[in-house]
Amino acid sequence: MYQIMYAPRALEDLQGIKAYISVNFGRDIAKNCVQELTKAVRQLERFPEEGQRLEELLDYPTVFYYLYVKPNYVFYRIEEDIVRIIRILNEKQDFLQILFGISSVSEEGEEYWGSDK
Repeated sequence: MYQIMYAPRALEDLQGIKAYISVNFGRDIAKNCVQELTKAVRQLERFPEEGQRLEELLDYPTVFYYLYVKPNYVFYRIEEDIVRIIRILNEKQDFLQILFGISSVSEEGEEYWGSDK
């Protein structure tokens, strides 16, 4: 069985999710959402490769996996007998920029769609 370890940023993400949902939808809903997320993460103790390899989605070499727990993505990597949760990000966040510093919007796309710059 694998051990789950949260990176400090992932813990901050989880706290931020809970705080946001508490303010906007109530504490009970926030508690349920966090429980759903952590329950999905705990499944990785037994099935660490349950998530998808991120490089298959991106065609970009990486050691990360992701697990989709609507509306959030749990990004993690497997390190020997540890599943390290790296970040937990909302589906509306630009995970490429956050994880790798790569913009998911090309300059051509900005020109086409209009840029606020």
